[in-house]
Amino acid sequence: MSSLNKVTLLGNVGNVDVKDLEGGRKLVQLSLATSDGYKKDGEWVDKTEWHKCVFTIPTLAERAATIGKGDKIYVEGSINTNTWTNKEGEKKEFKEISCVSFKMFSKNKSAEVINDAPKAAVKSATEPEDLPF
Repeated sequence: MSSLNKVTLLGNVGNVDVKDLEGGRKLVQLSLATSDGYKKDGEWVDKTEWHKCVFTIPTLAERAATIGKGDKIYVEGSINTNTWTNKEGEKKEFKEISCVSFKMFSKNKSAEVINDAPKAAVKSATEPEDLPF
């Protein structure tokens, strides 16, 4: 294998933006917080990273539109870099996760598997015991 671009994240949802596109399709963008802790001078310090996740696959985006702020989700996808030039002529870029699969977790039910990845996409774990945690 010459390369692999695969991301797996488990975190809490921040803002959710659902856009209705032509033809009844949806585009869902959300922020996902992941946290890690470490000890500094004997005290635990939490470090939170925010990730921009994008759902564009039609059936996946339709289901992702039901995700709400505070939900815990597991996503799989790939990192994409978007670049543009602003009015001042400066080149800007941002990274986002193009999601091909997600699982929702709630306190009242077990993981709900949502996987609408194209056949060529990286295979997703389909059972909770397949998760890497």
